[in-house]
Amino acid sequence: MGATANKLAALRTGRVLKRGGLIAHHTDTLAGAAANPRSTPSIKRLCRFKQRQGPFLLLADSAKTAMQQARFFSPALRKLIKHSWPGTVTIIMPAKPGLPKQCYAKGSMAIRVDASLQTRQLAKACGGLLLSSSLNRKGKRPETPDLKTCYKLHRHLNNRLPGQAGAGKASTILRVWRNNFTIIRP
Repeated sequence: MGATANKLAALRTGRVLKRGGLIAHHTDTLAGAAANPRSTPSIKRLCRFKQRQGPFLLLADSAKTAMQQARFFSPALRKLIKHSWPGTVTIIMPAKPGLPKQCYAKGSMAIRVDASLQTRQLAKACGGLLLSSSLNRKGKRPETPDLKTCYKLHRHLNNRLPGQAGAGKASTILRVWRNNFTIIRP
């Protein structure tokens, strides 16, 4: 798919999310199930699909959007953002309130600006943020967002965003607190 076709597909799929749907999509790491973090029906669909209440990852369309979620900025956080995004690094940081509870764990959120342009375009089509988790049910292996998977999971998924598969490896997770960071998953 060309750049224009990718952007149009992201816009169409974003409309499904704005209407409360749940979609399958590629990221630069693992395939995901995405919901609109500003749509209660969309969040409920993600919780039912994942068989848990969160917290889930937020995918941002840009570093600027992601930074708007931070409660405070330390030099360590600024440096991590500058060197990690867009990319495969998820940062857990103290976050401002204002989004649904499925976005938080103890006042912090996990957020990433994905290396996949299509994922960033999808986030932008949804107002800048996507609520996302790996495309798998509890205790099962992650799926790929192909037609076969979408047919199998049709009770949960409203659409899929076709695109290029990622690395098939989970993201690196770093937790930032004050001016320090800890590697949670390398």
